[in-house]
Amino acid sequence: MRTKMKEKWEMLQEKWFEGDITLPKVTLWLACTVCLFAGIVYGLKKAPWTHGVTIASNNGNNNGNNSGNGLNDGTDEEKTQEEEEQEEERGIHS
Repeated sequence: MRTKMKEKWEMLQEKWFEGDITLPKVTLWLACTVCLFAGIVYGLKKAPWTHGVTIASNNGNNNGNNSGNGLNDGTDEEKTQEEEEQEEERGIHS
């Protein structure tokens, strides 16, 4: 049994791996390009893009306009006299 399998294997090796094949450069480059793009598509499909791409450290620093010490930085707009009167009419007290 083993000798038959060994003989078949040797015959297949001769058939598949021995001999010369001529391949034009254009066909070789085309095959390489197809393999490259197939790998890119496979990698993009396999990668988990559930949260998108972020280029940041995400360390909690939102880089806002806060002064950092808890004080108001003066960006709040002052209420006009008319707005204050409207709030008083509605019963809103700040």
